Amino acid sequence: MQGRSSCPKNEPTKWAIQDWERGWQSALRRINGMPAELISRPQICDSISTLDQAFSYGDSMKFEEALIALLDHCADLVNRGDYQQWW
Repeated sequence: MQGRSSCPKNEPTKWAIQDWERGWQSALRRINGMPAELISRPQICDSISTLDQAFSYGDSMKFEEALIALLDHCADLVNRGDYQQWW
């Protein structure tokens, strides 16, 4: 081998409008009805800010990462028994 990797490069994927709509609907299901005290939590604020910024730049990978973080954080709060499921 001459210093070349045989692994394919991870090219960013382009999302269609339907993909963005589906992603935002998932986020909004968690955000709508969220207990007020959770909105100010750093993990929630960071996720929402990143979702917005990633959407603005068309960065689907960053958007997906922030969406997963938001979904996971909300699920953890419910699974621990801290909150009842609101979505």
